[in-house]
Amino acid sequence: MKALFKAQDGLLVALAGAIFLYASRDLDMGVPRNMGPGMFPVVLSALTIVFGLLIAVVNVVRDVTLPGQFPWLGLCGVVASIALYALLIERLGIALTTLCAISVLALVIPRMKWLETVLLSIGVSAFLWLTFVLGLGMPLRLFPGF
Repeated sequence: MKALFKAQDGLLVALAGAIFLYASRDLDMGVPRNMGPGMFPVVLSALTIVFGLLIAVVNVVRDVTLPGQFPWLGLCGVVASIALYALLIERLGIALTTLCAISVLALVIPRMKWLETVLLSIGVSAFLWLTFVLGLGMPLRLFPGF
């Protein structure tokens, strides 16, 4: 069986985790019972580093790689989707922004159909609204004006 990732992919993921860990160093961690704003980014950064190193180690041990080129189209789609989300979240709300961002990603995924795109954006929007608006009390709108 061929590996999906190369060892350098795991190191890149670990590097991204280290960058985010460094960026969140000034945030207050709090304690487990009363978590501060730095707890979530630090834990996610640490998990990203661990999984990135795990990917690297497993692929070095296996020494199996997939032939092919770097997926520039997928990378550009992800970056464009994140940038679009950041630009539109305040104007369009969670639901429409998520639909736009997932639609951009669907353009770079060859087998993704429009119905899957709409259903995925509905599910992700519901999860985001439940988590951030209801769960954490963040002042985000679901739709423009709502």
